[in-house]
Amino acid sequence: MNIALIVTDAGPLITLAVADALDTLTLLGIRVVIPDMVRFEVTRHAGKPGAQELLAWLDLNRDAVEIGDTEEYAEFSALLALNPALRTRNRGEMTAAEILARELADGVDAGLLLFEDSDVRKTNFLVRIPDNVLILSTSTFLHGLQRRQLIPDAELILDRATPPRYAARPRVLPARLPAAEPRISMSAWLDRSGASLLLIGMFGSRGMRL
Repeated sequence: MNIALIVTDAGPLITLAVADALDTLTLLGIRVVIPDMVRFEVTRHAGKPGAQELLAWLDLNRDAVEIGDTEEYAEFSALLALNPALRTRNRGEMTAAEILARELADGVDAGLLLFEDSDVRKTNFLVRIPDNVLILSTSTFLHGLQRRQLIPDAELILDRATPPRYAARPRVLPARLPAAEPRISMSAWLDRSGASLLLIGMFGSRGMRL
């Protein structure tokens, strides 16, 4: 299966925004879709880390990054009008699953979901994800870009992120590999590296979808 779509949860956006590395999302040359609920979660409070950086980046990348409309966010917006203090309660993850299911039903071969390292063990969330979706933590995604020679140093980006976000993250040692093939397959992303082992450890066999 060839990955044709990246959908991201809120955590990776915050990490990449704080590290001034949001552009890494577009390096694979495939569609990037941010769920409307996820954008709201990151930018709801203007003073929170990553909020202003994400808004500025989205403004500069209107042609490269899509905001995906979801029924989940439409429902939340109606409830928010009645209760401005309403909490999002994992709705970002649900909108990511909604977009992935819709896109795959429309013919997308396979998708990639970015999920924050510190949240990666929320196994109750995984049941909502279609089978032909590859789930990667932020750090594994960045190390994959490094192996494809699209960024020079994944650890440098991660070190620029807010320290508490990665205090307990697993370390992945990068491997020296030739440049990536034109198409981005799930198997190519996972093989020749420790990424597949990392995913198995995080998710069990369900974490690897080939």
